[in-house]
Amino acid sequence: MSYHEMKQMPGMLKPLLLVLTLLQIIFMASPGLRGWGWFICLTSILEFITAIGVFAAVFFDLLFTKSSQWTLIELAYSAVFCVCSALNTIYYFCNIFYHFNFWFLLATVASVLIVLAYGLQTLVAWTDRTGTVSSSGTGNQATAAAPPQPSPFPAGVNPA
Repeated sequence: MSYHEMKQMPGMLKPLLLVLTLLQIIFMASPGLRGWGWFICLTSILEFITAIGVFAAVFFDLLFTKSSQWTLIELAYSAVFCVCSALNTIYYFCNIFYHFNFWFLLATVASVLIVLAYGLQTLVAWTDRTGTVSSSGTGNQATAAAPPQPSPFPAGVNPA
């Protein structure tokens, strides 16, 4: 995948997730020790390391990103990080009301955007995996009547 292809929708999520995760770590660390829960810290660092690895693999067009297993790997890590980021968002949201801090507000916004981006990436990977394509009302092709086959006999000849 070249840089031009990465600017399109599915490829655009990789650099976006990298930047958003970095911003979340910065905003989370800014208020001090109060915002550093062990789960938040662990998931944010794992998300950042994974985002760097995925971005590098896709940007340098490594061979395994073309395999059919890549879609399953992308589906798995996207779904897990979507759930973890949703838990992070709940933590930030509760912490805003307990001790209001502008940095937690920014971390909450970044975390919500990360949840949406990982959710969208999960949806894209799921549709790539299942091959779901919307039909335009043509009906079930398996039960459609086949066109009549031409006769092997010349016209007007009775085969009996």
